[in-house]
Amino acid sequence: MEIVSVFSKEEINEQVRRILNYPLFKNSPVLSRFLEFIITETVHKRELHIKEYSIAINVLDRSRAFNPSVDSIVRIHAGRLRRALTDYYLTDGIYDSLIIQIPKGCYVPAFIASGTEKLTCDQVTVLPQRNHKPLIAIFPLKVTTHKEELTELQTLLEGYISEELLKFHDIAVVAYYSLDMVAKIKENVLEAGKSAGADYIITGTVMCIGQHIRILINLLLTGTGEVLLCKSFDGNVLPPALFEIHDGIIQGFIDFADECYRFILQERQTPANGFTVMN
Repeated sequence: MEIVSVFSKEEINEQVRRILNYPLFKNSPVLSRFLEFIITETVHKRELHIKEYSIAINVLDRSRAFNPSVDSIVRIHAGRLRRALTDYYLTDGIYDSLIIQIPKGCYVPAFIASGTEKLTCDQVTVLPQRNHKPLIAIFPLKVTTHKEELTELQTLLEGYISEELLKFHDIAVVAYYSLDMVAKIKENVLEAGKSAGADYIITGTVMCIGQHIRILINLLLTGTGEVLLCKSFDGNVLPPALFEIHDGIIQGFIDFADECYRFILQERQTPANGFTVMN
């Protein structure tokens, strides 16, 4: 795809209007405000004002005492926004001529001309053949205990494992879903994976037992449901211990993503009935 430095305000605003009509944005005022804010600042040549602090104040209603070094809320929602945009361009926006992206490491949007490459991404209902780029579906982690801090941790971990896998260009990743797909995931993980055209599924559970937190994460083979990789992470949920274990769990998830990638490459290079499951 060719990166284009100048689009008219009308073209950009029309593209934003289409995106905001997508269900993931219509059902999320935060994502809509986030997108509108960074687009408005950019088209009015105020890109230098698009910082973590200004987003927290103007989009997330944080106080002026907001400190991005201790509060990751902007980064969490930026990850959600990136995944929502990806979901839009894989579905309703598949033939749009203007693609809006938020490059990793910043919050200033990029405007990209899709060209003809965008026409090659068709939704499939069967697994791709082995000589195709493997698709990994990162399904939402199931939180069995209703605690706000656990839900935030769930969102954070899903974002980290998605971003880690996205750095590998010989695999494809989908990690954000419509409400209908979320319902399918809750009903039957494997059928949802097949519906998404995924070769592999990453899924897991966040549970709290007393004062103890345990997170399980698995890599599944979509066609059979076979568990290919499995890891668990443990810690104490009492503040400030919950925040102290974040870094360890995040690093564990990043390592798990790298392990998944290496395993998938090994599996794809082995005859379909002859690969070995790693413990």
